[in-house]
Amino acid sequence: MRRRGAVLLIAAALLVACDPVVAKPAGPSAESALELMFENKYSAATSQLQDLIRAHPQDAKDHATYALVLNYQTKLKPALDEALKAQKLAPKDGFVLTVLTRVEDWNNDLPSAARDGAAAVKATPSSALARAFYGEALADVGRYDEAQQQLTKGQDLAKKGSAYDRGEVERNWSNYYRDKKDYTQALNHLKLAAGAQPKWVERLLELARFSIARQDLSAATDFLKRAATLSPDDAGLREQLGDVALFAQDYGVAKAAYEAALKLQPRSALDLKMLGEFAVAVDKDPTAAAKDERAAIAAEPTDQEAGAYLVAVLRYLAKDETAATQAAKQTVAPGGSSSAPAATFVDLDKADLDRQAVALDTVNRYRRLAGLTPVTSTPVVHQAALAHAFYTFFNGALPSIRDLGIHKEEASGQGYTGDNVLSRAQHFGYPQRSMAEVITHRTEPAGAVADWIDSVYHRFPLLRADLVELGYGDAYLGPLSVQVMDMSYRERATGRIIVYPAANQVSVPIAFNGNEIPDPAPNASYPIGYPVTATFDRNATVTVGGFHLRDPAGLDLPGVTLLPNQPDMENSFAYMANVPLKPGTTYTADLSYTLNGRAGHIVWKFTTVLGASPTPQSQTAAAELR
Repeated sequence: MRRRGAVLLIAAALLVACDPVVAKPAGPSAESALELMFENKYSAATSQLQDLIRAHPQDAKDHATYALVLNYQTKLKPALDEALKAQKLAPKDGFVLTVLTRVEDWNNDLPSAARDGAAAVKATPSSALARAFYGEALADVGRYDEAQQQLTKGQDLAKKGSAYDRGEVERNWSNYYRDKKDYTQALNHLKLAAGAQPKWVERLLELARFSIARQDLSAATDFLKRAATLSPDDAGLREQLGDVALFAQDYGVAKAAYEAALKLQPRSALDLKMLGEFAVAVDKDPTAAAKDERAAIAAEPTDQEAGAYLVAVLRYLAKDETAATQAAKQTVAPGGSSSAPAATFVDLDKADLDRQAVALDTVNRYRRLAGLTPVTSTPVVHQAALAHAFYTFFNGALPSIRDLGIHKEEASGQGYTGDNVLSRAQHFGYPQRSMAEVITHRTEPAGAVADWIDSVYHRFPLLRADLVELGYGDAYLGPLSVQVMDMSYRERATGRIIVYPAANQVSVPIAFNGNEIPDPAPNASYPIGYPVTATFDRNATVTVGGFHLRDPAGLDLPGVTLLPNQPDMENSFAYMANVPLKPGTTYTADLSYTLNGRAGHIVWKFTTVLGASPTPQSQTAAAELR
């Protein structure tokens, strides 16, 4: 996983850069909380900011500062909530806008980050931090020339600023070069950032994340171990280390980090439920896992993640359906309602089905755009997808489930139900069909479906004319998430050609950021143009004679072409312009083809979203078909 752009150090300098100069308060303040964070005392910083917000709930600076601290702890959704509260209290404040830019960027809301970054620079043109965060957002949306200008200005301003200013400018130069695929320069600038702030753990975590992205897990582990020495008694830092180690798939380091965190805060629901994961993935002890999850729920009675993991352990590992059903219906208390009767519990199995309903509705919304009939869901395939989602958690320490291996199961694996999507569905009683599977890592089902539709290889299975029904299952635990969709087909000749974006479609995203496995454009400098695709019957004989994507002036956009007979294309065609499309612009697509010996020609138009930035995609595994 990469924080967007990845995901402060005299704190006073940070705030002064964006706000009028004021005397530093003598007591606890936003400034002193940031100082604690820069000293790697994340828990103390969080506690101090929570106290300040309780005492001064209308103080925008406190909310914004809390958002920044949460963001660095990879608590991205709570960080966004706090940043938006700050914006509501002070919509034109430079510091608030600067923090909001960073938080939106790391939450993958790139259009908002670019918009609010421009507002932050306008409000505080002399702020190196505002320039750095805005430059990050611009690079992430592919506006590289503008990003370079902002970072250059930020670099000049940072010469007279704090070490944090210098470190953050260097970090965002790294982001710029990483987006340009110049990984040598990206690494060099991360090292310069670490040199500017050698005692702040975040700089080592950035190096660890970079190493993970480059598949250098040994280097990532070394950075993590160095980071662990900087603050041995801070629970929040231990959890961050565990977080990054999980994405490095170093479960030994991750387990030790969460164990250390639990010693510092013995009733932490997060630490307890993560130790339940390690009890299975590392120690292969489902009994201990169930105990840890129950302890997590005792500490936080509304924790649905711990409840769902408990149910999965009982259902798929202990094979005790009675206990699993009871845990699903009588374990987790409802949240957000003090009026609910004490005996009321969340029905976790129903919650799974509710999320499947959201995924199904989202798929059908895209199918309607493409002129296709809606499909249905089936509980049998839902169970197969859900079981496989938890299999990836139970066996997370296995190298075999990395990348495309995430679609596979091994007979020796914990919670095994079948080697592939077809055999897993048959295990749960589904008749033998042609099937496909797509997987991603998002925070919710609608976002997962958007990931698949906004990609290349993952779009095809969802937009096939012969798709009949599907099942969706997901799993969440702390920083871990996985969404699985299994689809069933009745292969037949429809003669349909499904183009997407569809004819006359509006509000089409302008770009594709990559992050798909396998990479459909391995030599591209992302972001590139949003994929234009045409999907034919899987068993049809197809050749493509030519394709043009033209702007309103009739000029061809050069780009990347993928033909139906190429690997992973499943008899579909795709085209991506070399650069992002322009917002609010109508494009013409022109496809010539031969289908089953008959020549054909399609011309259609679509219009991009106004004021858009590239659509974010999380890292996904390629679709598997059987």
